[in-house]
Amino acid sequence: MLGQLLDGRYQVLQVLGGGGFGQAYIAQDTHRPGFPKCVVKHLKPVTRSPEFLETARRLFTSEAETLEQLGHHDQIPRLLAYFEDNQEFFLVQEFIEGHTLKAELFPNQHWTEDRVIQLVQQVLGILQFIHSQNVIHRDIKPDNIIRRQQDGKLVLIDFGAVKQVQTQLLTIPGRTRATIIIGTPGYMSTEQGQGKPRPNSDIYSLGIIGIQSLTGVHPINFEEDPDTGEISWQHQANVSSELAFVLSKMVLHHFKQRYQSAAEVLGLLEHLNTRVEAQSLQPPSFTEPPQASVFQQNSIGYPPASILSGESYNRLETILLEFVGPIASRLLRQVAASASNLEELISQLALHLRENQQIDFKKKTIFLLEKATLLQEVATKSEIKSNNLLNQEPQVISDSFVNQCERELANFIGPIAKFLVQKTVKSSGQISRVEFVKVLASQIPEPQKALQFEQRLLS
Repeated sequence: MLGQLLDGRYQVLQVLGGGGFGQAYIAQDTHRPGFPKCVVKHLKPVTRSPEFLETARRLFTSEAETLEQLGHHDQIPRLLAYFEDNQEFFLVQEFIEGHTLKAELFPNQHWTEDRVIQLVQQVLGILQFIHSQNVIHRDIKPDNIIRRQQDGKLVLIDFGAVKQVQTQLLTIPGRTRATIIIGTPGYMSTEQGQGKPRPNSDIYSLGIIGIQSLTGVHPINFEEDPDTGEISWQHQANVSSELAFVLSKMVLHHFKQRYQSAAEVLGLLEHLNTRVEAQSLQPPSFTEPPQASVFQQNSIGYPPASILSGESYNRLETILLEFVGPIASRLLRQVAASASNLEELISQLALHLRENQQIDFKKKTIFLLEKATLLQEVATKSEIKSNNLLNQEPQVISDSFVNQCERELANFIGPIAKFLVQKTVKSSGQISRVEFVKVLASQIPEPQKALQFEQRLLS
């Protein structure tokens, strides 16, 4: 093929590789000034029967149209031409001057975390685009990512058009089912290996590259957790828990447990990319609420803000974790430092989420607002009653009120309520109704129900 002129225009300079299904070449375009280089992909049909060729022609044209659409992205090679010659099919694409990512990955060489984030972010941006076009790349690996010489940007190449068409041709009615699996061992997810790729199969492959760059270990040498079957890699890298969480979720064995879209991962990495600035900030000083002694500290080790109890702070952090992953604690800490009330805190946190997440986040946090309102009501009533009691003799709790407490508490925790109420009566001595009710409410494990109990008895 060397030196051959294809379509009377593209002169073959170098054979890139291929197999029985097709070939790829570097050629020069003799019809353009300077004879610029291009990449030619060549599909050789397995048979020349009229029916087969007609199917091949239709699929090849469809694939070319897809590549034409994808080429509108700056980091995907443009489709320059496609043609048929002697019942064989050819695609001509832009040649990208640069080197593959494989040339940057060396055994036992560990990339910095920031460099890995930049790599993953760039490729995710491309995946977000191609997935929006209903295209799955199916062969994300270092060989198919080129760092463009002119600007250093990463370019995703080899969408496997020839392989995809050939696979479809082998599965047309009346023919043997295809055995060709598009992908590369080590970088290929389980479902893709079974011939059932999904968009997050590409996310899996990219996560593998991220782990490879952090550890300096080739994917075929990754360790597996003997209990879960998941990849075990964090002990081989110097990596923050946040980035480790994201990469590990990208490569989970089952596709349903992984991130479902490139946009979802990008959202997390945008927060991660600012972590250096966040770490340079001093931890905000929180004003400890009067009741702080009865609350535990939150999971990041700082006292709860005055607008939230420690328990509510943890609940809010758990909810936020569902939306932004492991950066939830840092994000909450930063926003809580400037929010003047709970409603403002929730609104400010929502601004850090994508539009389609904001409504869901606010729905999941509405109970915290309701709880804060109830707490305020209870606290106000308690304060009024306590102030009244200061000028009175210690109040004796009547038998009828005790019976009422037993009935209400039983609605929340069952028959054991009577025993707990009687025990509290005996051990508490002369205390106010408010204090008595609060002691009983502490026996209800669910905070929202405990508030309902207090409200019923103190209203």
